[in-house]
Amino acid sequence: MVTTRDTGEVKHLYQMIKAVRTLQAIDPRMQLQTVMCFLMVANFGPCHMSNIKETANLSQASVSRNCAALGKFHKKGQEGFGLVETWEDPMNRKSKLVKLTPKGEALKDALYEALSKEIV
Repeated sequence: MVTTRDTGEVKHLYQMIKAVRTLQAIDPRMQLQTVMCFLMVANFGPCHMSNIKETANLSQASVSRNCAALGKFHKKGQEGFGLVETWEDPMNRKSKLVKLTPKGEALKDALYEALSKEIV
């Protein structure tokens, strides 16, 4: 059965497609968990990795791995995306904080623009 969608629903989905394309410009193979970690930092940052873990419902290992991919260096010395930076929490050395880099802020702005442009 085919259902028709109202214009508002179609516009919202199209805006989401534009946002995904903006993220694909960074890397067309970027994993959804990596995107989720980026969006959490963009929305709540600077924040603790443990907050991302709880809010995104990911394991601590996934958060650490994805924040590394979003950071300066990824696994085995590969270059990361350079979108976030992490550092040890001076009040709790077991905890890490994460925030957007200027490149990450620019991507955040591009996502807001993709989602806010009026679709005709």
